[in-house]
Amino acid sequence: MIDVPPKPLSPPKTIIRHSRGVRSIHWSLAACYIPAVLTGFALYWRTLLGWMLPLFGGKYPAIYIHFWTGIGVTLFSLLLFATWRRKAGWTAADTHFVRHVGKYALSSEQEQPPDTGFFNGGQKLYFWSVIASGGIFFVTGLVWAIRDLVPYEVYAVCRTTHRVLGVVMLAGLFVHLYKTTMGEPGTLRSMLRGTVTPQWARLRRPKWFRDL
Repeated sequence: MIDVPPKPLSPPKTIIRHSRGVRSIHWSLAACYIPAVLTGFALYWRTLLGWMLPLFGGKYPAIYIHFWTGIGVTLFSLLLFATWRRKAGWTAADTHFVRHVGKYALSSEQEQPPDTGFFNGGQKLYFWSVIASGGIFFVTGLVWAIRDLVPYEVYAVCRTTHRVLGVVMLAGLFVHLYKTTMGEPGTLRSMLRGTVTPQWARLRRPKWFRDL
């Protein structure tokens, strides 16, 4: 009897990157964040964006939506923190990425630093900014809600912080949207289907790919 050597295992066509639970948290955060941003800008910059208020039913319904979606942003940010805090730990590869961000972030085909794990340095910066801003939005928004009970100076600082941080995080969101689509093709798929191709993993997250 002739022994037939086993056929070599073919590489998987896709690799699981995000579980259904993680994707649910991410999209729930997005579902809260977008109306919170839109109502916030419509309320606080009424001269320029007040035309959006009727889309939310008027001023007071917009305030209601902004308040509760803001609570949702904070809660889902906490869940995301609990989920990704270890994966988002800073490494030497992330420092290298930040120092050479023009090289690694501006080209959609640029291979990442060899020791890039589950997230690269840019993603980690955005992750921690989302977590930190979620807490700041909550505190400053709470002070805004009870402004009649706090010193005016405290209210004024919180109001300005809330507004400025909203603009900064909106700019960060645009960068995030670009990087997950045109900036890193295949990244959006990982948050829609939960999987990436081996080619994507090898190019974008080489250390994570090696550790699989």
